Amino acid sequence: MKKKKKYNSRPNPFNQLRSASISERPPFPNPKFVLGIILVVLAGWGIYRLTIHFVKNSDMFVLKKVEVSGNQFIESGDIIQKASLPAGKRIFQIPVQEVSERVLKNPYVRGVSISRALPSTLIISVQEREPVAYLVDQKIYMIDEQGIILLKKPDMALKNLPLVTGLSVQSLLRNRQPLLDALKLIRMMNEIDPTLLQFVSEIHIDNKNPPQLYMVRGGARVEIGLERLPERIFILSEFVKTPAFLNQLESLKKIDLTFDKRVIVTRKK
Repeated sequence: MKKKKKYNSRPNPFNQLRSASISERPPFPNPKFVLGIILVVLAGWGIYRLTIHFVKNSDMFVLKKVEVSGNQFIESGDIIQKASLPAGKRIFQIPVQEVSERVLKNPYVRGVSISRALPSTLIISVQEREPVAYLVDQKIYMIDEQGIILLKKPDMALKNLPLVTGLSVQSLLRNRQPLLDALKLIRMMNEIDPTLLQFVSEIHIDNKNPPQLYMVRGGARVEIGLERLPERIFILSEFVKTPAFLNQLESLKKIDLTFDKRVIVTRKK
């Protein structure tokens, strides 16, 4: 049996020419393409510079109006005055960081954000300090959640916020710990049962003892201590929701929650 001969195919000259043409292409892009890219970049840069020049020199962007938002107790005029905005400035030239720092020098301002509304309005948004309790020391002072003590503004309603008693403003400025303990108590009451504060008229503090609560009806003193506060606040919350407890609240002198698993109630004589 004869073996079949193997034939080697002849190379295609067209393929060789095509491979050669591909390998022989120049390594650089087409000069027309490069020129087009350069022209586009120059045009974009020119438009950018023209826009910047227009913004800096056009009277359209000169500051004409200042709006204040978020303020409830502070007058808008006081905030604008504190901002000390330069006259004749375009809104993109106003140093926003410096203006913010000046506004924050108002002790009633807790935070500030400044934005621009084209073409010529600047918006100052403030976050005010809000009272969580009040303190009476010849005058009425507000206390915010951070323990900052400030004079009460006329528009600040007393609401159902407790009154902190026992220590003067000067004493609390020297040692804030009693006040911080009282604020911790208020924060926990708000977290566990916000309605509980409606039954509390006063939080008495001093430098030696834990805060003491006084109830609205009858003025019963509540000993609550500093330990296991969530549990004790919950027990007090359940007590004030009981009709039988509310009916006799005015006859109670003291409610002691500092004992383990029991409540000691003392009646008035």
